[in-house]
Amino acid sequence: MKLDLNLLQIFDAVYEAGGITPAARKLGLTQPAVSNALKRLRDHLDDPLFERVGNRFVPTEEATRLAPIIHEALLSIDKGIAAVEPFDPAKSTRNFSIVVPDAAEPLILNRLLQQTMDQSPGITYDVKPLWGIDFDQELLDKNIDMGLSVFAQHADKLRTAYLIDDEACIVVRADHPVYGDRDEFTLEDMEKVGLITIAPQLRALTHLEHELQARNVKRRFIAIVSRLWSIPYIVATTDLAGALSRRMAETFADRMGLKIFSLPLDRPMHQWYLVWHEDHDDDPAHTWLRTQILSIFAKTKAADTK
Repeated sequence: MKLDLNLLQIFDAVYEAGGITPAARKLGLTQPAVSNALKRLRDHLDDPLFERVGNRFVPTEEATRLAPIIHEALLSIDKGIAAVEPFDPAKSTRNFSIVVPDAAEPLILNRLLQQTMDQSPGITYDVKPLWGIDFDQELLDKNIDMGLSVFAQHADKLRTAYLIDDEACIVVRADHPVYGDRDEFTLEDMEKVGLITIAPQLRALTHLEHELQARNVKRRFIAIVSRLWSIPYIVATTDLAGALSRRMAETFADRMGLKIFSLPLDRPMHQWYLVWHEDHDDDPAHTWLRTQILSIFAKTKAADTK
């Protein structure tokens, strides 16, 4: 009996995702369809392939042996097809899924989207926030194509490329009754001023939060908002202050009348990285998008030196 290649693709998805439900979501199929395909492959190979052990979906010894062989075979087929049908961005209707944290949106989205509209009008993007997802796992499961992160180290099978440096700063409105005429913002000010901030889980990703906690700096959080983008809008019309990435703050400062203060302490720069699954290294479409993103940040770095 001939083996249906689709069964191997489903096996690969189930193995990589660690279960039928996430595999079905990844493949855009129903759970019964995936279960039925897995049953056909089990019958063909005369092996259960996966077994329930408590709440876990565990591959058998045979499945573990076959998984890398099948995965590499499918990759070879994909690469062979890509070689026959090269990616043409001008004609493509590809939709890319990208994770872009709020602080990185001003660094990348405006130029990427305009560049795409001008040169590759059929290409679209599904831009996802960092909040509420397991970043590495989404990339490993290939639910997203690539994402921006402030961490250089990620799970095995994930590649990273350095993009640019950034740092945190404090913003208030330019005519603030206390800080409008001030030249610096101190740690004492940090304890006195009313602050608008983001969720603790996101603040925990910043050097600033770690340093302030280490110094036991008490702060007056007046409100916690769900998106970093809310902070400049609220600060511009209130007496509150907020912490932003400097590059983000600079995009708002002139048009919203904001004043930017350097941090009242020395902290390392944040580095932004582009992250993707190693299986996409030779994918022409992925290579095209990575090149677009890397070139945008290269131009930004070049502008920084002028």
